[in-house]
Amino acid sequence: MQTTTITITPPDAFTQPFEFIIFYINQFLPYIILVGTLILVMIVYLIVTRIAKSSLQAMGMGIEASSGIVLILRLVFFMAAIMIIIGTFEASLSTLLSITALFGTALGLAFSQALGNIVSGLYVLVTRPFRIGDYVRIGTVEGLVREITLNYTRILLPDETKQLVPNNKVVGSEVTNFRIEMSKYIEERQEEIKDAEEENQGRRYVRSLESTLDRLRTLTTDSNGYRYTFDLSIHMSYNHKEMRKKFDEVCDRWASVFLTRPIYFVWAKPVAAITYRFAFIVQDPMIIIKRSSDFMEDLLELYMT
Repeated sequence: MQTTTITITPPDAFTQPFEFIIFYINQFLPYIILVGTLILVMIVYLIVTRIAKSSLQAMGMGIEASSGIVLILRLVFFMAAIMIIIGTFEASLSTLLSITALFGTALGLAFSQALGNIVSGLYVLVTRPFRIGDYVRIGTVEGLVREITLNYTRILLPDETKQLVPNNKVVGSEVTNFRIEMSKYIEERQEEIKDAEEENQGRRYVRSLESTLDRLRTLTTDSNGYRYTFDLSIHMSYNHKEMRKKFDEVCDRWASVFLTRPIYFVWAKPVAAITYRFAFIVQDPMIIIKRSSDFMEDLLELYMT
């Protein structure tokens, strides 16, 4: 089979100057449009990445997390540029799909675990179950949130060591954030006082709630606090009446350390033991790290003797 080659001869520049200009404009127009489109894509990329960086910094994210999101945006815009170039040269749809699938497969194989963790990081950033400075419990890990990136969350533990918790673990674990809004907490305690008075639960209990609210009202209503809780299980062989007297004495002493007097109540009754849950409120979460161990040791002094 013979191949016929069609040669297009441009018009003569002297005899047909107008047609000559139109001919070359038509020849180079697709490339001019391509260059203009790519420049436009680059401008949009710069604008989007700048907005993303400023938004992430306003959310308190670190440099590493910002760099990770910029990398994702760069890959997206790179793919868009490749598709524009292929479309300009009139590649077939099958070729376009093949290149896209090949690129996606290679990217997925190379970064499958990293991308999964990044997706989890984006979920954490969007849902915001906690923020930098919060005292949290993630599964069995608890401490102060120091940094949130796309790959991990850095936690300052009570022993003042730092642990990196992968974000896929954050998404797959139970998360407890001990931060409370003081204004809402005060409103809830006011309702509790009304209910206690209506149910005649005792003047001592009501006075305790009123004293708690008086101390909390000294704070600004828009401030945040941290209500930390922990459990102590005491064997049934011990005298629990004496233990509770000791608990009351300790809570009275620690009332000046925390924002309010610590409280406790029976939380569970496992086999041959009683579990008490203790709760106290602080404004600075570092107090939880520095003083909670001392508080527990004081509570267990009678138990350990």
